[in-house]
Amino acid sequence: MTNLSFAQTNTVGEFNKFIAQNWQGDYIRIGQWKVKGTPYLLGESFPGTLTYQGGTKSDTKILYDLYNQKVGADIKNSILESDQVLEEFTIKLPEKFGGNTLLFRNTDLYGTNTLKNYFNILEDGSKFSFLKVFRIKLISDPSNMMDKEQKVFEQYYEYYLYNKTNKDLVKVKLKEKDIAKQLGDEEFVKSFITKGDLDVSKEADVISLIQGYNNK
Repeated sequence: MTNLSFAQTNTVGEFNKFIAQNWQGDYIRIGQWKVKGTPYLLGESFPGTLTYQGGTKSDTKILYDLYNQKVGADIKNSILESDQVLEEFTIKLPEKFGGNTLLFRNTDLYGTNTLKNYFNILEDGSKFSFLKVFRIKLISDPSNMMDKEQKVFEQYYEYYLYNKTNKDLVKVKLKEKDIAKQLGDEEFVKSFITKGDLDVSKEADVISLIQGYNNK
C-alpha cells in the first residue's frame, strides 16, 4: 500500500524545535501553566476528508488537536466538532512536511478503549497492521528554564503492532528484537532485514519489513 507516513526526516522534532525557538503567538493557559506553542498536529490545518460512522464524508480543512484528541473541520482556527462518531480521516501534508497523505483511524476500531486516539496507518495487511499514535506533552521551556509557570507543547509519537489473528495490540520500539517478538518469527525478521539491508530504527524500513511479513 502507499506509504502513509511522514518523510524520513524527523518532521515532528524539527517542528518542536522551531516552536520552542521562534514562537510569537499567544500563550495558552492550561491549569497553572502558561503554555507556548499549539496543540494542533504540526500547528495548522490540512486539506482532507472526514469519514463518520455510517459512511458520511466531508471534504474540508482539518485540525487535529493532540492535547484533547479532537478532530474536525477548521473554523477560524478552532475545531467544529460533530455529534457523529468519526471513524477515520485523511490529511494531505504540504511539501514542507513531506507531501504525503496520512490516513488515521479511530483506535476503537482496534479494540482499545484506553487510548482514545487516532492511529496513523503505516501498513495494513492481512496479518499485521503497523500503527503510529501522535501525542503531545507539556515540557519546561528550554529557552526560559527559570520561569516555572511557562511550558511548551512538545509533539511526539509511539508505534504499535496489531495482530489481526488474535486481536492483540502491542506498543513496540523500532528494534529488531521487539518487532521479531511480536511477529513471532525471529528467523524471517533476521533474514528479511539482511536481504534488504534494512535499518529497523527507521520507520520506512519497518514498513517494508511488515509488508514483507504480510505478503509471505
